[in-house]
Amino acid sequence: MAEFKNPLSWSISKSTVLHYCVKKYYFSTYSNHLKNLDIQLRNDAMVAKNIKSLAMWLGECLHDLMSDYLHLQKNNQNSAENIKKIKILLTEKMDRDFQISKSRDYGKYNPDTKFGLTEHYYKENIDDLYIQWKIAMFDSFDKFCESELNFQIQQYFQDPQNSIFIEPKEKNFDSMKIQIDNIPELMWINVFAQPDFGIITADKKYIIYDRKSGKVPQKDWNSISDQLKVYAYKILQKIGLEKMDDFDAQGYEVFLKWIEKFGWKITKQDLLDIEQKIIDDVNVQKNFLVNKNVEANIPMESVVFQRTNDPYKCKDCTFYRVCEELKKYEKFHDMGEVQMPKVEEVEYLDDDFPF
Repeated sequence: MAEFKNPLSWSISKSTVLHYCVKKYYFSTYSNHLKNLDIQLRNDAMVAKNIKSLAMWLGECLHDLMSDYLHLQKNNQNSAENIKKIKILLTEKMDRDFQISKSRDYGKYNPDTKFGLTEHYYKENIDDLYIQWKIAMFDSFDKFCESELNFQIQQYFQDPQNSIFIEPKEKNFDSMKIQIDNIPELMWINVFAQPDFGIITADKKYIIYDRKSGKVPQKDWNSISDQLKVYAYKILQKIGLEKMDDFDAQGYEVFLKWIEKFGWKITKQDLLDIEQKIIDDVNVQKNFLVNKNVEANIPMESVVFQRTNDPYKCKDCTFYRVCEELKKYEKFHDMGEVQMPKVEEVEYLDDDFPF
Protein backbone atom coordinates (compact mmCIF):
# COMPACT_ATOMS: atom_id res chain seq x y z
CA MET A 1 0.00 0.00 0.00
CA ALA A 2 1.34 3.43 -0.94
CA GLU A 3 2.17 5.83 1.88
CA PHE A 4 0.80 9.36 1.82
CA LYS A 5 2.93 12.23 3.05
CA ASN A 6 0.22 13.76 5.20
CA PRO A 7 -2.73 11.34 5.39
CA LEU A 8 -6.03 12.00 7.07
CA SER A 9 -6.08 10.47 10.54
CA TRP A 10 -8.56 9.51 13.25
CA SER A 11 -8.13 9.00 16.98
CA ILE A 12 -10.53 9.17 19.89
CA SER A 13 -9.09 12.53 20.96
CA LYS A 14 -9.41 13.95 17.44
CA SER A 15 -12.98 12.68 17.27
CA THR A 16 -13.81 14.33 20.59
CA VAL A 17 -12.44 17.69 19.45
CA LEU A 18 -14.31 17.39 16.14
CA HIS A 19 -17.63 16.98 17.97
CA TYR A 20 -16.76 19.54 20.66
CA CYS A 21 -16.06 22.45 18.32
CA VAL A 22 -15.29 22.16 14.61
CA LYS A 23 -13.23 25.36 14.71
CA LYS A 24 -11.07 23.84 17.44
CA TYR A 25 -10.68 20.77 15.22
CA TYR A 26 -9.47 23.08 12.44
CA PHE A 27 -6.89 24.79 14.65
CA SER A 28 -5.60 21.54 16.14
CA THR A 29 -5.39 19.79 12.76
CA TYR A 30 -4.75 22.43 10.09
CA SER A 31 -3.11 25.42 11.82
CA ASN A 32 -0.22 25.39 9.38
CA HIS A 33 -2.59 26.14 6.48
CA LEU A 34 -3.30 29.58 7.95
CA LYS A 35 -0.03 30.72 6.36
CA ASN A 36 -2.04 30.99 3.14
CA LEU A 37 -4.13 33.70 4.83
CA ASP A 38 -1.68 35.49 7.12
CA ILE A 39 1.71 34.33 8.36
CA GLN A 40 1.35 35.95 11.81
CA LEU A 41 -2.05 34.34 12.24
CA ARG A 42 -0.46 31.01 11.37
CA ASN A 43 2.36 31.55 13.89
CA ASP A 44 -0.10 32.50 16.64
CA ALA A 45 -2.16 29.38 15.90
CA MET A 46 0.93 27.15 15.95
CA VAL A 47 1.89 28.54 19.37
CA ALA A 48 -1.60 27.84 20.72
CA LYS A 49 -1.66 24.38 19.13
CA ASN A 50 1.42 23.23 21.03
CA ILE A 51 0.56 24.46 24.52
CA LYS A 52 -1.74 22.87 27.09
CA SER A 53 -3.54 23.71 30.30
CA LEU A 54 -1.91 23.17 33.68
CA ALA A 55 -4.43 20.42 34.48
CA MET A 56 -3.79 18.57 31.24
CA TRP A 57 -0.02 18.83 31.63
CA LEU A 58 -0.08 17.54 35.20
CA GLY A 59 -2.30 14.70 34.03
CA GLU A 60 0.35 13.79 31.47
CA CYS A 61 3.06 13.99 34.15
CA LEU A 62 1.08 11.57 36.31
CA HIS A 63 0.76 9.22 33.33
CA ASP A 64 4.54 9.36 32.88
CA LEU A 65 5.08 8.60 36.56
CA MET A 66 2.69 5.66 36.36
CA SER A 67 4.49 4.37 33.27
CA ASP A 68 7.85 4.52 35.08
CA TYR A 69 6.37 2.81 38.13
CA LEU A 70 4.77 -0.01 36.14
CA HIS A 71 8.05 -0.59 34.31
CA LEU A 72 9.76 -0.90 37.71
CA GLN A 73 7.19 -3.53 38.63
CA LYS A 74 7.61 -5.34 35.34
CA ASN A 75 11.37 -5.51 35.89
CA ASN A 76 10.98 -6.41 39.58
CA GLN A 77 12.74 -3.19 40.62
CA ASN A 78 9.94 -1.44 42.50
CA SER A 79 11.88 -0.87 45.70
CA ALA A 80 11.11 2.16 47.87
CA GLU A 81 14.44 3.67 46.81
CA ASN A 82 13.68 3.33 43.09
CA ILE A 83 10.17 4.72 43.52
CA LYS A 84 11.59 7.72 45.36
CA LYS A 85 14.12 8.20 42.57
CA ILE A 86 11.54 8.36 39.76
CA LYS A 87 9.49 10.85 41.81
CA ILE A 88 12.52 13.10 42.33
CA LEU A 89 13.50 12.97 38.66
CA LEU A 90 9.98 13.86 37.58
CA THR A 91 9.74 16.70 40.09
CA GLU A 92 12.98 18.22 38.79
CA LYS A 93 11.80 17.96 35.19
CA MET A 94 8.40 19.45 36.00
CA ASP A 95 9.95 22.43 37.81
CA ARG A 96 12.31 23.07 34.88
CA ASP A 97 9.49 22.89 32.35
CA PHE A 98 7.29 25.16 34.46
CA GLN A 99 10.00 27.83 34.50
CA ILE A 100 10.49 27.47 30.73
CA SER A 101 6.78 28.00 30.23
CA LYS A 102 6.72 30.97 32.60
CA SER A 103 9.60 32.83 30.92
CA ARG A 104 8.76 31.92 27.32
CA ASP A 105 7.99 34.55 24.67
CA TYR A 106 4.57 33.48 23.38
CA GLY A 107 4.56 36.19 20.72
CA LYS A 108 6.82 34.08 18.52
CA TYR A 109 6.58 30.53 17.24
CA ASN A 110 9.72 28.51 17.71
CA PRO A 111 9.46 24.85 16.55
CA ASP A 112 12.35 24.00 18.90
CA THR A 113 10.58 25.40 21.99
CA LYS A 114 7.00 24.20 21.78
CA PHE A 115 6.21 23.50 25.43
CA GLY A 116 4.10 26.00 27.26
CA LEU A 117 1.06 26.33 29.51
CA THR A 118 -2.18 27.99 28.47
CA GLU A 119 -2.31 29.98 31.71
CA HIS A 120 1.13 31.51 31.05
CA TYR A 121 0.10 32.19 27.46
CA TYR A 122 -2.76 34.29 28.84
CA LYS A 123 -0.43 35.87 31.45
CA GLU A 124 -2.02 34.30 34.53
CA ASN A 125 -0.10 33.85 37.78
CA ILE A 126 -0.41 30.14 38.59
CA ASP A 127 2.63 29.64 40.86
CA ASP A 128 0.56 28.71 43.93
CA LEU A 129 -1.87 26.60 41.90
CA TYR A 130 1.02 24.67 40.38
CA ILE A 131 2.42 23.83 43.82
CA GLN A 132 -1.03 22.83 45.10
CA TRP A 133 -1.88 20.61 42.12
CA LYS A 134 1.62 19.10 42.00
CA ILE A 135 1.21 17.95 45.60
CA ALA A 136 -2.23 16.55 44.74
CA MET A 137 -0.74 14.71 41.75
CA PHE A 138 1.87 12.94 43.87
CA ASP A 139 -0.80 12.20 46.50
CA SER A 140 -2.83 10.44 43.80
CA PHE A 141 0.21 8.37 42.88
CA ASP A 142 0.91 7.44 46.52
CA LYS A 143 -2.72 6.41 47.04
CA PHE A 144 -2.54 4.17 44.00
CA CYS A 145 0.68 2.53 45.24
CA GLU A 146 -1.04 1.66 48.54
CA SER A 147 -4.32 0.54 46.97
CA GLU A 148 -5.91 -2.87 46.55
CA LEU A 149 -6.04 -2.17 42.82
CA ASN A 150 -2.25 -1.90 42.69
CA PHE A 151 -1.97 -5.17 44.59
CA GLN A 152 -4.24 -6.83 41.98
CA ILE A 153 -2.13 -5.44 39.15
CA GLN A 154 1.06 -6.71 40.78
CA GLN A 155 -0.36 -10.24 40.62
CA TYR A 156 -0.41 -10.03 36.82
CA PHE A 157 3.33 -9.41 36.81
CA GLN A 158 3.92 -12.56 38.86
CA ASP A 159 2.77 -14.90 36.10
CA PRO A 160 5.45 -15.14 33.37
CA GLN A 161 2.84 -16.43 30.92
CA ASN A 162 0.95 -13.12 31.02
CA SER A 163 1.76 -10.56 28.33
CA ILE A 164 1.94 -7.02 29.72
CA PHE A 165 1.70 -3.80 27.73
CA ILE A 166 2.70 -0.47 29.31
CA GLU A 167 2.25 2.70 27.29
CA PRO A 168 5.65 4.31 26.69
CA LYS A 169 6.18 7.92 27.72
CA GLU A 170 7.32 8.90 24.24
CA LYS A 171 4.66 8.44 21.57
CA ASN A 172 5.45 5.95 18.82
CA PHE A 173 2.91 6.60 16.09
CA ASP A 174 3.85 3.47 14.17
CA SER A 175 2.97 1.28 17.14
CA MET A 176 -0.21 3.30 17.72
CA LYS A 177 -1.61 2.57 14.25
CA ILE A 178 -4.57 0.23 13.93
CA GLN A 179 -4.51 -2.08 10.94
CA ILE A 180 -7.74 -1.28 9.05
CA ASP A 181 -6.74 -1.99 5.44
CA ASN A 182 -9.59 -4.51 5.20
CA ILE A 183 -12.24 -1.77 5.59
CA PRO A 184 -12.90 0.00 2.23
CA GLU A 185 -14.29 3.18 3.88
CA LEU A 186 -11.03 3.61 5.82
CA MET A 187 -8.53 2.98 3.05
CA TRP A 188 -5.65 5.47 3.22
CA ILE A 189 -6.72 6.67 6.66
CA ASN A 190 -4.41 6.45 9.68
CA VAL A 191 -6.31 5.29 12.76
CA PHE A 192 -4.44 5.64 16.07
CA ALA A 193 -5.00 4.15 19.53
CA GLN A 194 -2.86 2.95 22.40
CA PRO A 195 -4.07 1.86 25.85
CA ASP A 196 -2.35 3.00 29.03
CA PHE A 197 -1.99 -0.52 30.37
CA GLY A 198 -3.07 -3.91 29.10
CA ILE A 199 -2.75 -7.57 30.00
CA ILE A 200 -3.23 -10.71 27.95
CA THR A 201 -3.52 -13.55 30.42
CA ALA A 202 -2.28 -17.08 29.91
CA ASP A 203 -5.86 -18.20 29.13
CA LYS A 204 -6.21 -15.45 26.46
CA LYS A 205 -8.29 -12.92 28.37
CA TYR A 206 -7.72 -9.27 27.55
CA ILE A 207 -7.79 -6.68 30.35
CA ILE A 208 -7.48 -3.01 29.45
CA TYR A 209 -6.96 -0.09 31.85
CA ASP A 210 -7.51 3.56 30.94
CA ARG A 211 -6.08 5.83 33.65
CA LYS A 212 -7.69 9.16 34.55
CA SER A 213 -5.88 11.69 36.70
CA GLY A 214 -8.76 13.99 37.60
CA LYS A 215 -12.17 13.90 39.22
CA VAL A 216 -14.84 11.36 38.38
CA PRO A 217 -17.17 13.20 35.96
CA GLN A 218 -20.92 13.24 36.33
CA LYS A 219 -22.11 10.97 33.55
CA ASP A 220 -23.91 7.72 32.85
CA TRP A 221 -21.66 4.84 33.91
CA ASN A 222 -23.89 2.11 32.48
CA SER A 223 -22.14 2.05 29.13
CA ILE A 224 -18.54 1.49 28.11
CA SER A 225 -16.53 4.47 26.82
CA ASP A 226 -15.58 4.81 23.16
CA GLN A 227 -11.98 5.03 24.30
CA LEU A 228 -12.05 1.54 25.79
CA LYS A 229 -13.93 0.22 22.77
CA VAL A 230 -11.26 1.44 20.38
CA TYR A 231 -8.49 -0.08 22.50
CA ALA A 232 -10.27 -3.44 22.35
CA TYR A 233 -10.87 -2.96 18.64
CA LYS A 234 -7.14 -2.54 18.12
CA ILE A 235 -6.47 -5.86 19.84
CA LEU A 236 -9.11 -7.56 17.72
CA GLN A 237 -7.55 -6.25 14.53
CA LYS A 238 -4.30 -7.86 15.63
CA ILE A 239 -5.67 -11.28 16.54
CA GLY A 240 -8.05 -11.46 13.56
CA LEU A 241 -11.66 -10.56 12.86
CA GLU A 242 -12.57 -14.22 12.49
CA LYS A 243 -11.97 -14.62 16.25
CA MET A 244 -14.48 -11.91 17.20
CA ASP A 245 -17.01 -14.38 18.62
CA ASP A 246 -14.38 -15.82 20.96
CA PHE A 247 -13.06 -12.41 21.99
CA ASP A 248 -12.99 -12.12 25.80
CA ALA A 249 -12.06 -8.65 27.02
CA GLN A 250 -12.72 -6.37 29.96
CA GLY A 251 -12.14 -2.62 30.05
CA TYR A 252 -11.70 -0.38 33.08
CA GLU A 253 -11.54 3.37 33.60
CA VAL A 254 -9.43 4.04 36.69
CA PHE A 255 -9.62 7.43 38.43
CA LEU A 256 -6.35 7.63 40.32
CA LYS A 257 -7.24 10.44 42.70
CA TRP A 258 -10.14 8.47 44.17
CA ILE A 259 -8.93 4.95 43.22
CA GLU A 260 -12.33 4.35 41.68
CA LYS A 261 -12.62 1.77 38.95
CA PHE A 262 -15.47 1.41 36.47
CA GLY A 263 -15.39 -1.78 34.43
CA TRP A 264 -17.28 -3.55 31.70
CA LYS A 265 -17.14 -6.66 29.58
CA ILE A 266 -16.47 -5.61 26.00
CA THR A 267 -18.90 -7.25 23.59
CA LYS A 268 -18.90 -7.97 19.89
CA GLN A 269 -21.48 -5.21 19.47
CA ASP A 270 -19.16 -2.71 21.19
CA LEU A 271 -16.50 -3.46 18.59
CA LEU A 272 -18.94 -3.16 15.69
CA ASP A 273 -20.21 0.13 17.14
CA ILE A 274 -16.75 1.69 17.40
CA GLU A 275 -15.89 0.57 13.88
CA GLN A 276 -19.02 2.31 12.63
CA LYS A 277 -18.20 5.43 14.65
CA ILE A 278 -14.74 5.61 13.06
CA ILE A 279 -16.29 5.26 9.60
CA ASP A 280 -18.91 7.93 10.37
CA ASP A 281 -16.33 10.36 11.77
CA VAL A 282 -14.00 9.87 8.81
CA ASN A 283 -16.89 10.62 6.45
CA VAL A 284 -17.48 13.88 8.34
CA GLN A 285 -13.75 14.71 8.22
CA LYS A 286 -13.71 14.13 4.45
CA ASN A 287 -16.46 16.75 4.04
CA PHE A 288 -14.00 19.41 5.20
CA LEU A 289 -11.37 18.49 2.59
CA VAL A 290 -10.97 19.97 -0.86
CA ASN A 291 -12.63 17.49 -3.25
CA LYS A 292 -12.85 15.09 -0.27
CA ASN A 293 -9.33 14.05 -1.24
CA VAL A 294 -7.80 12.21 1.73
CA GLU A 295 -4.51 11.76 -0.10
CA ALA A 296 -3.91 15.51 -0.42
CA ASN A 297 -5.62 16.21 2.94
CA ILE A 298 -6.05 19.91 2.12
CA PRO A 299 -8.72 21.65 4.24
CA MET A 300 -11.40 23.85 2.75
CA GLU A 301 -11.41 27.54 3.67
CA SER A 302 -11.33 28.24 7.40
CA VAL A 303 -14.83 29.74 7.38
CA VAL A 304 -16.25 26.30 6.53
CA PHE A 305 -15.20 25.06 9.98
CA GLN A 306 -17.99 26.49 12.14
CA ARG A 307 -17.51 27.72 15.68
CA THR A 308 -19.47 26.35 18.58
CA ASN A 309 -22.42 28.43 19.77
CA ASP A 310 -21.66 27.52 23.38
CA PRO A 311 -19.78 30.42 25.07
CA TYR A 312 -18.79 28.11 27.96
CA LYS A 313 -16.63 26.09 25.58
CA CYS A 314 -14.86 29.24 24.38
CA LYS A 315 -14.11 30.57 27.87
CA ASP A 316 -11.11 28.35 28.63
CA CYS A 317 -10.17 27.35 25.09
CA THR A 318 -6.46 27.47 24.25
CA PHE A 319 -7.36 28.81 20.80
CA TYR A 320 -9.66 31.60 22.03
CA ARG A 321 -7.29 34.46 21.19
CA VAL A 322 -6.33 33.25 17.72
CA CYS A 323 -9.95 32.27 17.04
CA GLU A 324 -10.99 35.87 17.67
CA GLU A 325 -8.22 37.06 15.34
CA LEU A 326 -9.38 34.70 12.61
CA LYS A 327 -13.00 35.76 13.09
CA LYS A 328 -12.03 39.36 12.30
CA TYR A 329 -10.00 38.24 9.30
CA GLU A 330 -12.83 36.15 7.87
CA LYS A 331 -15.30 39.01 8.32
CA PHE A 332 -12.96 41.63 6.82
CA HIS A 333 -12.11 39.53 3.78
CA ASP A 334 -15.73 38.39 3.26
CA MET A 335 -15.13 34.82 2.16
CA GLY A 336 -18.70 34.60 0.92
CA GLU A 337 -21.45 32.13 1.64
CA VAL A 338 -20.34 28.56 2.06
CA GLN A 339 -22.11 25.34 2.92
CA MET A 340 -20.90 24.12 6.28
CA PRO A 341 -20.95 20.38 6.99
CA LYS A 342 -23.09 19.58 10.03
CA VAL A 343 -21.42 18.02 13.05
CA GLU A 344 -23.22 16.94 16.20
CA GLU A 345 -21.64 18.63 19.20
CA VAL A 346 -20.81 17.01 22.54
CA GLU A 347 -21.08 18.78 25.88
CA TYR A 348 -17.51 18.42 27.11
CA LEU A 349 -14.10 17.27 26.10
CA ASP A 350 -13.15 13.79 27.30
CA ASP A 351 -9.94 15.11 28.83
CA ASP A 352 -8.76 14.79 32.41
CA PHE A 353 -10.41 17.23 34.77
CA PRO A 354 -8.46 19.52 37.15
CA PHE A 355 -7.01 18.01 40.32
